[in-house]
Amino acid sequence: MASPWSKYVKEKSSQVENKFLGERFHDRLLLIRALTRNAKLNEEIEFPELKANGSQVGFDTIGDTILDFTIIDHFSQGSKKFERIRCSPEQLNDLREFYGNNLILHKFAKNSLKLQDYIIWGSDEKARKTWNDQRTDLLADCFEALLGAIYLDKGIKGVMKFMQKNQFFQNIDKISRR
Repeated sequence: MASPWSKYVKEKSSQVENKFLGERFHDRLLLIRALTRNAKLNEEIEFPELKANGSQVGFDTIGDTILDFTIIDHFSQGSKKFERIRCSPEQLNDLREFYGNNLILHKFAKNSLKLQDYIIWGSDEKARKTWNDQRTDLLADCFEALLGAIYLDKGIKGVMKFMQKNQFFQNIDKISRR
């Protein structure tokens, strides 16, 4: 019989895997860590294993780097929209800055992915719905942490599959036109 912690990990992971990936994580604890806000670990929590597993701190740095790579790869290798375009280093940097902009990433994570529904928030963050504050880019870090976990578990091919499945570039283009 599975422990309550194991059931929690399976349930929480399955929701994210089904919504965003279409396949299972090899190491679901990586996914749980990427979803867990540090504020949650500063509280009295139901599962001591959650505290031992850690928070998303550091995963966002990995995810930020991986995001830069996917943006550069997308535009330098050519996509259907930008087939065979050879971008200059300056153009690639502008594209990387645009698609990696924290406020735009926050809007993508909030409106396209609804990532806030899957994050393991601290109780104060959850009560105040801090992700709704117009001045925040909080979900950008959460999105980057998720990318970091996907990379650590599935490699760059898994990240590319995630980006394609969730129509990252198309959705960012729509967000920027609003």
